[in-house]
Amino acid sequence: MALSRPASRVPRSRKQWGISLLAMLMAAPLLVVVTSPLHAPAPEWAHVARELLPAHLRETLLLLGGTLALALLVAVPTAWLLARFDLPMRGIFRWALVMPLALPTYISAYTYAAMLGPTGSISVWTAAHWGFRPDIMGLPGLCLVLALALFPYVMLPVRAAFSVGMTPQLDAARLLGARPLRRFGKVALPLARPAIAGGALLLAMETLNDYGAVKYYGIRTLTTGIFRSWGGLYDPGSALRLGLALMGLVALLIWIERRTRRMARQDTAQVRARREKLRGWQAWMATAWCLLVWCAAAGLPLGKLLYDVLQSTGDAMPDGVLSAMGNTLLVASLAALVTLVVAVLFAYRERHGDAGDPAIRLARLGYAIPGAVIAVGVMALAGAIDRQGVLFFTLIGSLGLLTYAFAVRFVAVGTQPLLDGLRQQGAELDEAARLMGASRPRTFLRVNLPLLRPAMAAAATLVAIDVIKELPLTLILRPFNFHTLSTLTYEMASIEQLREASWPALLIVLCGLLPVLLLERSLARSLR
Repeated sequence: MALSRPASRVPRSRKQWGISLLAMLMAAPLLVVVTSPLHAPAPEWAHVARELLPAHLRETLLLLGGTLALALLVAVPTAWLLARFDLPMRGIFRWALVMPLALPTYISAYTYAAMLGPTGSISVWTAAHWGFRPDIMGLPGLCLVLALALFPYVMLPVRAAFSVGMTPQLDAARLLGARPLRRFGKVALPLARPAIAGGALLLAMETLNDYGAVKYYGIRTLTTGIFRSWGGLYDPGSALRLGLALMGLVALLIWIERRTRRMARQDTAQVRARREKLRGWQAWMATAWCLLVWCAAAGLPLGKLLYDVLQSTGDAMPDGVLSAMGNTLLVASLAALVTLVVAVLFAYRERHGDAGDPAIRLARLGYAIPGAVIAVGVMALAGAIDRQGVLFFTLIGSLGLLTYAFAVRFVAVGTQPLLDGLRQQGAELDEAARLMGASRPRTFLRVNLPLLRPAMAAAATLVAIDVIKELPLTLILRPFNFHTLSTLTYEMASIEQLREASWPALLIVLCGLLPVLLLERSLARSLR
């Protein structure tokens, strides 16, 4: 007797409806932004639409295009070298070239400005000795910095595609006499288009989410426009409309990525690549390229941070660092806990309820939406509730509201490891529990959930690290006079206290290294 049936046919119980309502609560800020023209007055919108929107949209697109182009030039050749060739120090480069993911973009931007800005240490030295003063503070410089900080988002999926996705085709091209460069351009690149498109989409979303770097370099993007409308013009309605424009741009990028995947060939064999051993000048050139990329993307920023911290070891730690670290741990723990509870409920619904619940799908879109957009949506929602006076406390400026916003932003990060873990549990486990008379909730609590402990730990860790690094959402929603490591780094850098900012910045980087190393280890296992 078969006890299991397709999850989509399971009728909804009160618990299932409750989880759907929770999903709608998580999606509420996104709905507020989407419907903002219908309910949020925007007295300054005519000025914003005429003066602010065109310039900010133009510079957003230029930043996006420049960053994507430079990142592809760095990521794709590097992925090709690591996936297809046995070069000196390959084992070290494999994880070292993932390290830039541990550096938030604003920290990379501050360190590069401290070295190559108008008064940067390297700029001053070159001006004194060579009569040339480089200046990275501008749109081209920021494109370069963001490309170096974010290129692993493209390199990792493309490296996986080069490693296992096209071996027979490349072997056939080699037997036909094609040289490595021709095999790369004519065979590997077309087959890797889906992976390139997926990585480029992630990179684009991170670029659109950035606030600290673009603000410091004076670039006008839609994200800075949201801050200007909210805090400069005091017009939340215009900020919501700019958020809607940003969401439209994200939707366009997702559509382009999906269309690129559909048009690309997908019938590649999953055969692990046999790496060719490089010798002589080719080995030296490949090693030099990887070393150059690592130095530019991670070595220089990390070296600058360590140098500044070591230079100030004789001084007292800057005021506020310890309290900011305590606040960061507090809010990261709360956000990880709340997000994990929501993720567990969503996982239960996916396993024992409706696997395609549209409310849950909508709630999981938060990670694709820039933090500033979610923040203005949450702020508008909380403001409407506060004005009704139905609560005995104020939502705006509370730690609870900040925690809720983090859960909205990162619930997909918490849910995905649990869903992956549940897929590894066979349906026979549920059927055995049902044969013994266990209900669906009891089966989930006593059978599925204990097996998900490693996935739950990974989910909570990933959410906590993302919370520690998140800047724009924290800036808008944090309680008054409440600093985290990211906001303290931003404020110190904005008043040119770059050496003092190295302390909280280094702590953020150290927190980010753990998941990066775990990610590289997981990828290496999957490619064996």
